[in-house]
Amino acid sequence: MKNIIFINQVTGPLLIDMVNVFAEKDHKVILYTGEISKTSDDLDQRVIVKKLTTYKKDNNVNRLVTWFLFFSQSLFYLKKDLSEDSVIYFSSNPPFIPWITLFYKNTSYIHIYDVYPNALLALPYITKKSFIYKAFLYLNKKSFDKCKKVFTPSQGMKEMLINSITKEKVRVIPWWADTEFIKPINKSNNTFINDNKLHGKFIVMYSGNFGLTHNIEKILNSALLLRDESNIKFIIIGAGPKKRIVDSFERKHKLDNLLILPFQDQATLPYSMAASDISVVLDSFSSNREGDSTASIPSKTYYLMSAGSVIYAESDNTSELNELIKNNKIGLCDSTQGTEIFINFIKECLNNRELLEELKENSRLTSLKFTKKNANMLYNEILKID
Repeated sequence: MKNIIFINQVTGPLLIDMVNVFAEKDHKVILYTGEISKTSDDLDQRVIVKKLTTYKKDNNVNRLVTWFLFFSQSLFYLKKDLSEDSVIYFSSNPPFIPWITLFYKNTSYIHIYDVYPNALLALPYITKKSFIYKAFLYLNKKSFDKCKKVFTPSQGMKEMLINSITKEKVRVIPWWADTEFIKPINKSNNTFINDNKLHGKFIVMYSGNFGLTHNIEKILNSALLLRDESNIKFIIIGAGPKKRIVDSFERKHKLDNLLILPFQDQATLPYSMAASDISVVLDSFSSNREGDSTASIPSKTYYLMSAGSVIYAESDNTSELNELIKNNKIGLCDSTQGTEIFINFIKECLNNRELLEELKENSRLTSLKFTKKNANMLYNEILKID
């Protein structure tokens, strides 16, 4: 195998690591993507990039339109770029991009980031009896039957995929972080702390997408309830469909203990991540559907651990995210959508310095189990199969 085409609408640092492994080993690599979002490492210059439609996630209409445009463009360009010995590597962004396998005979691999249609169950109007759920499941099964292997980042996701594919076809390759680029930084030397006048503050931070299934309201309401705790600062960084809710809350309450910021640039990222005492991870799940979690561990979790931050996650008790947090003693997983447990955990960490430092140290040490070496696992799996 000398020719491989990677397809992912958003090329983040994890995919960059994977693509670079193939380029460095002298394979011809073509990348179909809408945008390249790096942290530390650049994309290898030998990679041929085909720039297609950018993913827009500010609302459901734009999300669907940009997904379908990217799908259609990928389908078209493959007609020109595929040769008989070409291999196609699909990442599940858009989530239905693997259906392209139904149009071509080439050897293909699929990397599942979120298990669809299961992820749709987080939406209140989707059930397992819905037509869209059943259609999605049917087309997934057809696609998985045609591919050579399916990769997934967690054992929980592998178990969810068993309904659509034989167990032997699935390989678990955990996510990872660049533990040299993101690492603990003393607050006295942290430029993010200096620039935002955060000295002496206990920082609770959420950085990521404001998705429709993400309970951003919990963080906002907690800030409101703790408005008189002057030494606690809530920071929310990001954008997405719920941005209007965040902005409206900020205008209405004008809280001194709440700071809203856009996504930070590459140079700032190591400092913003390392500034947080407690980092919040919001899983996409419905609290009244125990066991219907996406079963994925959000990839940013590994970067938050790498920064040495305590992890507070809203996720169901059966999730692999819960297992990661509990088994490594790096924070707390809370399946409730209210503020009580969250606020109590903040106060406990604030008032117990020994506990705080223990959780932070455990978090950093856990991240060292998930390094960039995992990108080579993917390469070795593909070569072993071929």
